[in-house]
Amino acid sequence: MDKRLLDEDEVMQICFVTDDVVKSAQWFADLTGKPMPSEGRAAPAEEAKAIYRGKPSDVGCRIMMFKFGNIDVEFLEPGPEKSAWRDLLEEKGPGCHHIAFRTRNLTKRDAYLESKGHPLLQRGEFDGSHGRYAYYDTVKDLGVMIELLEFDKDKEAQP
Repeated sequence: MDKRLLDEDEVMQICFVTDDVVKSAQWFADLTGKPMPSEGRAAPAEEAKAIYRGKPSDVGCRIMMFKFGNIDVEFLEPGPEKSAWRDLLEEKGPGCHHIAFRTRNLTKRDAYLESKGHPLLQRGEFDGSHGRYAYYDTVKDLGVMIELLEFDKDKEAQP
């Protein structure tokens, strides 16, 4: 088994869950001087093929993403359905949800995190099914979740 989490030496994204994505993004835009980003949404259920706590799930969210030279700062408002996003928002209120790392082999990194006692909570497809995300429960040890992002354009062959 591969004994590492990182394929690249950088954090790709930090995400904050909120109950009002526009209000939170406007506050951040005012604070940083960055322009307001456009709003995005989670992929439709048939494209996302989301799994939440081991079962197929129809999860949704609204997203506003600020791009910086070295990292993206994401604000995410979960839909009403149960999801890794909704869970953290209900348990802790608005705040930091995850830090994201890009990976070229989600299968290997999944096995690594699971072996460390960090179970997969939610996964799904994005970007027209050209990539996938996975959230792992690292809250007890890190205070936030870890997200892995795998893009088809740079992924390694996997079983």
